[in-house]
Amino acid sequence: MIHISFSMSKTHVQQLCLPGDLERVSGGQRPHSPVCNQASWWIFIVSIINNCWYMFLIHQINTMGNTSGSGTTTEGNGIEICGNTLPQEVMYKIFLYVPVKDLVTSVTRVCPYWHNLLTEHHFWFTKVLREGFRLPAATKQRLLEEADEAQVLRILQGISGGYLPLNTNLICNPSGREKLNHWKVKHGGDGMIVEDHPVGTDPIPAEAGLPTQHCFVTSYGICSRLQVINLESIGFDPHVVDILKPAIHISEWVSARWDCHSRSNIVVSLEGLESIQQVKMHWSSQEENVINSHWYKMERTLVDYPKGLKRITYTNVGKDSAFWAGHYGAKTAGSTVKFVL
Repeated sequence: MIHISFSMSKTHVQQLCLPGDLERVSGGQRPHSPVCNQASWWIFIVSIINNCWYMFLIHQINTMGNTSGSGTTTEGNGIEICGNTLPQEVMYKIFLYVPVKDLVTSVTRVCPYWHNLLTEHHFWFTKVLREGFRLPAATKQRLLEEADEAQVLRILQGISGGYLPLNTNLICNPSGREKLNHWKVKHGGDGMIVEDHPVGTDPIPAEAGLPTQHCFVTSYGICSRLQVINLESIGFDPHVVDILKPAIHISEWVSARWDCHSRSNIVVSLEGLESIQQVKMHWSSQEENVINSHWYKMERTLVDYPKGLKRITYTNVGKDSAFWAGHYGAKTAGSTVKFVL
């Protein structure tokens, strides 16, 4: 059991470097001293506990516990502040509202008791849920069965803190806003170009959720662009992928000019430790129910892919169908590869 007697004047409180005041007292920059951060969180959390409403909550908890015959807090399973016993469960509740970065770098260093609380998997499963991630039952089971407990802790912290690249597009420059940067391009015909706004088609629809109207445009010869995603370089170890087994969402928006048919293909290669899987999608403006100048979404979601996934290669190939000089080929935007959890 930890005992704390805490009181301070208003002047002393104003002089402290509290978490909510970090930017104010440092001119917009968070202090780099871990000692300052640890002390700040200590004072901040204790001041929350000292709040009268919180004392009432503690009283209610103790009262309910005594009524049920289980109100006694065992040694090491609580913290005593100003004569009131704060159960471990309430400490968990407070920590759920603290940013993950501060929990990992500062709060866990305040004292051994807090460190022990913040290295328990139960807390981090709850924190993951609070941050908006719902782990599938199979994923949670794999985490519970994983022998490397430190790895599990890092994964849960990575999910809840946004350190793992989940639910975010892994493709750089997906629509050409940065011209052809980040892509390995092969030019056919008059070459691949980028248009600031699509010419000869409708605007890219709002439902695509793209920030601009940029799009890639192909020519009468085959044009391709390729991008390789090395998962380890973005913090996704193959073993972590195997444990989480997130779905992989692949998509792209495509259109053809009103006056010329065109076609476009997506080829995504998923390279694991022992095997390679290819996913192919084809689109043509000459297909039934396709209207030239309208935009369409090619997409696929994968749940089965090679074990030990370490590399994803995304390739788009397109051209026009009339062999016209210039840039009358397929227009594409919003190339997407996303781990969904």
